[in-house]
Amino acid sequence: MKKIILCVFILVNSLTAAFSQNYLPLVWKISFTDTLRQPMQEFEISRWQNVCLLLSWERQGYFEMKGDCCLATDFSVPPSSSTNEFVLSLSLQCYVKDIYINGIRIGGKLPNLFWSKRGEKTVLPVPKGCLLFGKKNRIEVYAKALSYTGGLSHNSCTLSPVDSKVSSQVKIEVPSADHNLSINERNAFVRIAYHAKQKGTLLFCVKNDFHDTLSVQKIVVDPKDSLIRVPLKDFVARPGFYEMTAELNDGGFVGDAQWIAVSPEKIACITDTVPGFKSFWENTLSDLSKVAPAFKVHKVDSLCSANRDGYVMEMKSLGELTIRGYYFVPKAKGKYPAVLHVPGYGYGFQYLDGFLKNKDQVVELALCVRGHGISRDVFNPGFGVPGIWGYELCNKKEFAYRGIYMDCVRAVEFLLSREEVDGSRIGVMGGSQGGGLTLATAGLCKSKIRACAYFDPFLCDLDDFLNIRTMCQSELSSYLTYYHNTCKREEAMYIQGLIDTKGFAHWITCPAFFATSLFDDDCPPHVGFAAYNMLKTPKKFKIYPNDSHLGESDNAKDMMAFLKEQLGF
Repeated sequence: MKKIILCVFILVNSLTAAFSQNYLPLVWKISFTDTLRQPMQEFEISRWQNVCLLLSWERQGYFEMKGDCCLATDFSVPPSSSTNEFVLSLSLQCYVKDIYINGIRIGGKLPNLFWSKRGEKTVLPVPKGCLLFGKKNRIEVYAKALSYTGGLSHNSCTLSPVDSKVSSQVKIEVPSADHNLSINERNAFVRIAYHAKQKGTLLFCVKNDFHDTLSVQKIVVDPKDSLIRVPLKDFVARPGFYEMTAELNDGGFVGDAQWIAVSPEKIACITDTVPGFKSFWENTLSDLSKVAPAFKVHKVDSLCSANRDGYVMEMKSLGELTIRGYYFVPKAKGKYPAVLHVPGYGYGFQYLDGFLKNKDQVVELALCVRGHGISRDVFNPGFGVPGIWGYELCNKKEFAYRGIYMDCVRAVEFLLSREEVDGSRIGVMGGSQGGGLTLATAGLCKSKIRACAYFDPFLCDLDDFLNIRTMCQSELSSYLTYYHNTCKREEAMYIQGLIDTKGFAHWITCPAFFATSLFDDDCPPHVGFAAYNMLKTPKKFKIYPNDSHLGESDNAKDMMAFLKEQLGF
């Protein structure tokens, strides 16, 4: 018990310099229709949708394509604070046009700092006479371009007295370093460590990855350091992923969000492919075989290093398109294992430093599939609407991923054609779209691939993916609209089923490594495990509990370590 009390004491006191009393709640209201301020009329925000600042925009179904928006919330400030000066501190993953408190403009024109200085806060003084003490106040934030986040929310908006000290804190603690628990450990518990300034309430909410609310507990808390134990059995009934949020209200507001995985290797997913899946891809491989590969390489001095020579390779792929990639070979003559790197959505390996600095005795091919990087000259629908994903989505012969998967197959054939490559030691790796391409390549090439490693794949387990990442449902609708609804949604979904990389899992014959981030909103862990759990080969996975789709902990390093072990370099 002494250790637990000491743990909470350290938790609270280590944050004394970072937190102050905050009078703004964590759950706001958002509207994409009421986006122009009405000077003489107050918005009825109760009919707006909820938005929680602890969670990413995407997790809640919001994204840039929804357009301008207004975020608002009502709040109160105690009369005892009337002599204080106040500051508004905010970091929102969007462009902030204007901020108003009780109709008075506080500031605006704040850039989205997501890609650089992520989470950096802007502090604005609140003018005297702006706040109504002991009465209802309202803050309105007018914004646009809700930023891509990858799944981690760096959203924050606090209103605090200038001289306030740390008052309260809450932290969800999981009894596992990687937040992975067994379904057989239902007597285990998560802990909520908190420090309250005064008597208040703690709201603990649990949802599954499909957005279903499983448990809501409102707990009265006293002004002290304490721990609350919540047994796993209170909200876990089956293997899966669980989102937990805790919001402490002790006159001010503070919160935390965490995910846990519960026996993800036991998640049961539909294993059937759409009718004709096997014959479709067998026929497509046959079509590829009729295209002469015309492999070429030319050395590029800027791609060469002390350890390796660098080339741009070319080949003909499905549809007679010329596909290119960056090819790196150790300087000393010999037979080397090879790693095929396949790209994420929109990524063309613009940053090659990792390849140039690599001293491993391995051949590497960074493939720019059609529409990406140095292969965009022959096929370039972009990444908006319709983009790669939506390109000819009603046409079985023309949609983009039929050709993209064949680009990957042809790249394996290129490696097999090279005298410096040991054809018995070829691996493939990638993340996001690259994770899906890894599954497709390993499945379509079967025994030609010795090992594969993938991170949160796209497109994978499509039906569940659309139910988890709900914003993608409107994306598909926008693609259909672009093509004037030339096919019904059901027909488009059938074609999507043909490119669902989960369908290739049964074809994979090599050892596999799966890396996944619990906060990934782009390609949630559930969909990667749908494929993983169908694999019949030696396999292992690693969970990154605090990462998003951006892979903050460098999952690529772990994937490469797996391939290094399997291929022997």
